[in-house]
Amino acid sequence: MHKEYGPVVRVAPNELAFVDARAWKGMYGVPAFLPPHLQNTTNKEHHRALRKALAPGFSDASLRAQESVVLEYIHLLIRRLKEKSRSGALNLELWYRYVVFDIICELAVGESFRCLEWDDLHPWIQAMVDGGKAVSFLTAINMYGPLATVINAMISRPAAAMLRLNSGMESNMDELLSNATVIVGAGAETSAGILTAVTSLLIDHPDKLERLAEEVRSSFQSEGQITAEAVSRLSYLVACLDESLRLFPQTGSPSLRVVDKDTAISGVPVPKNTIVGIWTYAMYRDPTLWTDPNEFHPERFLGDPKYSSDAREAFKPFSTGSRDCIGKNLALLEMRLILAHMVFNFDMSRTDDPNSANWVSKQKNTYIVWEKTALPVQLTPVR
Repeated sequence: MHKEYGPVVRVAPNELAFVDARAWKGMYGVPAFLPPHLQNTTNKEHHRALRKALAPGFSDASLRAQESVVLEYIHLLIRRLKEKSRSGALNLELWYRYVVFDIICELAVGESFRCLEWDDLHPWIQAMVDGGKAVSFLTAINMYGPLATVINAMISRPAAAMLRLNSGMESNMDELLSNATVIVGAGAETSAGILTAVTSLLIDHPDKLERLAEEVRSSFQSEGQITAEAVSRLSYLVACLDESLRLFPQTGSPSLRVVDKDTAISGVPVPKNTIVGIWTYAMYRDPTLWTDPNEFHPERFLGDPKYSSDAREAFKPFSTGSRDCIGKNLALLEMRLILAHMVFNFDMSRTDDPNSANWVSKQKNTYIVWEKTALPVQLTPVR
């Protein structure tokens, strides 16, 4: 759509879609009918208080203190994969979900779901994923007059919760539970999705995988040396993850925002009460912003002159501003450590299963995040 009509497209009578890098600045706003949690309270002061309360748990110092917990589950993942790989190819999309959900739950609520141990997803996880789908449908339905009235009546209790929260009432157990659900769900599904995407892209491009393996295996002589600080210095590994975040952004739809006064965004006049959003999937594949936009080239993030014209300022995989991803540092720590351990311990390759090739391009259904299909991968332990 943007290829035909340009960087700003009117997609509804009062809604504008943007793929212009300048649009990041000044966009904010939230849904108004969900249970109260960090990402959808409309009260700016309360959001600030919630974020202030939660932020220390995601600080660099806090994550350094919890690194041993993260590594404990990653080591368990590697042991389980070595056991299971003897029987054939494994669905890494599922195993990445296991390890990330175990880590996030341990950190967020003090107890793991033991997905790695049981080789199964806890029923609560599936309920949460299904709930995410429902939220997407309800958000869409809410755009349509009389039908929205009926639906909103059906969810009056959550709406009332939002009103209480935005009226300044005290936090309660429902609010705490809602925030825990968001932290666990958003953190786990997105990190697991990027790990699946980067694995898929690497096995689709064996030359890139070989370069990454050389970087990782030449940097460490034992697993004990693979730490958060050490992997942050692996430039090619970091670039592979960045390129995967560009090709497969985890929010399939934009965080829609409502303009609270007449303004201009990217030089376009925008009246008060207009809904606006940045469609990152379209932005990150826009040929006017990126060289070879649909191709996997981690080198674009390493100063390769071929990609010097790329609009790097458009790349904000964790959003920006006061409502950016509070768990960004944790997500980066998890993804870098898991990918480094995987490449250190295994040779990875496609299988004969057609789902093993070009996985990223085959993902079609997106709600709040992508509904991901299986990724069969052949793992060969190298140590």
